[in-house]
Amino acid sequence: MRKYGLGVLLLGAACVASPALAQSPLHQTVSSRIALLNDTSEVVPDVAPGDEIVIACAPIEQRAVNSDVRVVLTIAAVPSEVPPGYKKVLATEEQVGKYGVRVRVPDVPDLPDHTVNLNVYVVNSGSSRACDGGHVRVVQRGLPDFRHNAKPPRVT
Repeated sequence: MRKYGLGVLLLGAACVASPALAQSPLHQTVSSRIALLNDTSEVVPDVAPGDEIVIACAPIEQRAVNSDVRVVLTIAAVPSEVPPGYKKVLATEEQVGKYGVRVRVPDVPDLPDHTVNLNVYVVNSGSSRACDGGHVRVVQRGLPDFRHNAKPPRVT
């Protein structure tokens, strides 16, 4: 009888804990923190060259059909980072949707290990609007580990 009571107790505890486990996110995003001037910090996602990101803002949603949408990555002035020698990079691989723009992080030399500001410019005939897409930190893409594919040395 004690075994049955213990089993029911464990089953009841598992049922109570299951909603908490169901709410946990499946995929944790990697992020960094950058310190702002007023001693607060902002969580900044890490992206690698070649990753796709989506930026949504009002000027994209309210653009005309023939508008030109451009995404510019501006090197942020973070004190711990050494400037790469340029200030801005134009993202060329972009897909404009109804509510946002999907852009691939460009693979530019010296861009990894830098925090960038994302700026979106929507240019119509005669007018232009801009929006701030936030910050991302470009990190070096890790090389794949092929050691598990290597054959062991042949001993004769």
